Amino acid sequence: RRSSDRSEERRVGKECKQIKADYSKTYLLPPSLEDWVPANHPVRFIREFVENLDLKELGFKVESNAEGRPFYSSDIMLKIWLYGYFNKVRSSRELEKQSKENMGLLWLIGMESPDHNTIWRFWKKNKKVLRKIFKESVITADKLDLVGMVLNAIDGTKIKAYSSNRGLKRRGELKEMLQAIDDSINKMMKTVETNEKIEGGSYSLPKELQDKTKLKEKIQKALEQKTKKDKGQINPDEHEARVMPNSGKKELSYNAQAVVDSKNGLIISAEVVNESNDGRQLVPMIESVKDTIGRIAKDNLADGGYATAEQVGKADEMGYNAIVNLTGGNQLKQNEDEPYHPSNFRYDKEKDVMYCPENKELKYIRTKDFYNKRYKVRLYKTNACKQCKVKALCSKNRSSRTIKLSEYHESIERQRLLNKDINKREKLKQRKAIVEPIFGIIKHAHNFRRFTYKGLENARTQWLMICTAVNLRKLYNVWSANQIKFA
Repeated sequence: RRSSDRSEERRVGKECKQIKADYSKTYLLPPSLEDWVPANHPVRFIREFVENLDLKELGFKVESNAEGRPFYSSDIMLKIWLYGYFNKVRSSRELEKQSKENMGLLWLIGMESPDHNTIWRFWKKNKKVLRKIFKESVITADKLDLVGMVLNAIDGTKIKAYSSNRGLKRRGELKEMLQAIDDSINKMMKTVETNEKIEGGSYSLPKELQDKTKLKEKIQKALEQKTKKDKGQINPDEHEARVMPNSGKKELSYNAQAVVDSKNGLIISAEVVNESNDGRQLVPMIESVKDTIGRIAKDNLADGGYATAEQVGKADEMGYNAIVNLTGGNQLKQNEDEPYHPSNFRYDKEKDVMYCPENKELKYIRTKDFYNKRYKVRLYKTNACKQCKVKALCSKNRSSRTIKLSEYHESIERQRLLNKDINKREKLKQRKAIVEPIFGIIKHAHNFRRFTYKGLENARTQWLMICTAVNLRKLYNVWSANQIKFA
């Protein structure tokens, strides 16, 4: 190499400098925390959102105590939890740590630092009130004209329960456990009574007896749960959770529901149930939207899991504009591939008779309760089957064919017509693009695939907090672009 190149390298090397920490540096004035939090930082948005809420009206404790030690205000604790869910932090211990180390959170709570027990107690005491924050996020978005209410998509996703499959027991096993615990408790009680007589006075219950009493209560609650015969399995540690198909496996889970508005992808209704299928959720989810913002969408889209006669019928009666996908093996679909399928039998309302595909009359015989007495069906029957040339294709019954006619049959027919309408079919195709990305965000971006607290009530609170965080992130994106301002 030429000497001129080496000399150039030495010259550049001398000019290069490194920035290192100067631990001897002092400040004439202390640094301002306000200057270290940018104007568009999410914590400023969270502060504005919380401070525009009427916490007392929502049900949070806001009174001051004249005596005793001061307590952390509800607005500080709410800001901590909203900050946590906004930033995918759901552990009270981690929130305690961040309240001492994270610059944004330090600013948000005024450099206060409640411990993890205080943070958790606030959640435990206010879990029902915390759900109202989700509703406030929807109302805020609606006031800012971010909710369109043209197309709403309804869907559910399975989220694992806190407890696992390992603790699952059949009802027979639970009864055996309960009997064994009763025997053990009786023996211990006899020991306690004997000690009281010998020593005099009262004898405190041993911890083992207290633990067994609590376990007995858990098992009794588990046995009270309704399951399909004895096939259903219950975990006594979390008796409200159910075994459901979840990501190709049978997992102890809850069914998390959501309604998403198409305009900005905001979640406008959310709920958690312990029913494996969605068959009873269509009307409740639409009514939840109406309860929150006072109106329903022009069209409410749902997949085939919501297509039950009862729900389709009630939605139609109430004018809820539901379009439910009747493709695949759905029970309400008109099965044109099987000419003698019940859906191809025609009802004559004036004569109150049904006609089979061969134009034979089926006459009304009686009405009975159907589907756990949730609604009624009318039974129609004909005796003309014996002479019919296609009897073998139509019925396996030797004498006749009986057809059930739901009390919601007119609503079902209207839903079938909606499914055949080209415009409605195009809208149904949009359902996946509206709601399923939200579940992807929750499960992948927020890494939320399992509830971290036991019980249905805690699961509901946690799901609504996750949905609140998703909404707040969307609101923050608009707020940080100076497109919205809080009052």
